[in-house]
Amino acid sequence: MNLYSLKHISHQIDGKLIFSDVSEVINSGEIIEIRGKNGSGKTTLLKIITGIINCKNIDSGAMTLDHVSYLGHKNALIEEITLRQNFEILGIEVEKGLFKKFDLSQLKNQKIFNLSYGEKRKVALVRLISSRKNIWIMDEPFAGLDSKAIAELKDIISKHIEKNGTVIMTNHQEEIPESKKIILRPVE
Repeated sequence: MNLYSLKHISHQIDGKLIFSDVSEVINSGEIIEIRGKNGSGKTTLLKIITGIINCKNIDSGAMTLDHVSYLGHKNALIEEITLRQNFEILGIEVEKGLFKKFDLSQLKNQKIFNLSYGEKRKVALVRLISSRKNIWIMDEPFAGLDSKAIAELKDIISKHIEKNGTVIMTNHQEEIPESKKIILRPVE
């Protein structure tokens, strides 16, 4: 099913063209990787897809916010409360196995500000996965993760796709072979 269409999207920041003529159809059951060098507009394009940045030539199709879970560069965690409280405040129940997969079980009662960047990223990813939404939109989800956590996340993404879920992500690290790629190149 067609979820979203980008039709010849271009974007400027302060009069400078960041990317141009990006077109893609996003269907359910796909992984979309937005790839490119730093400054190529990966995060900007992700924000256009989410509607954070308004843009013409977009057909949101069947994608509505009711079906989307979003993880930006920042983890959007409340630093002063515990990992467990960050889930409770949102009414999100987490499978115990998910905490174990990401080595977070022993940290459930730690305040977020005591966690490392990688641990915080894992917490934010577990929250996204536990949202039970069909569409996951993630900005650099592998940032700060160790190789074990990257492998676990890739496995979880594959299982999500098998259930007809959709993943849209920026990624400048190791490619996901089965993904559809949007490559952003510098505009001369």
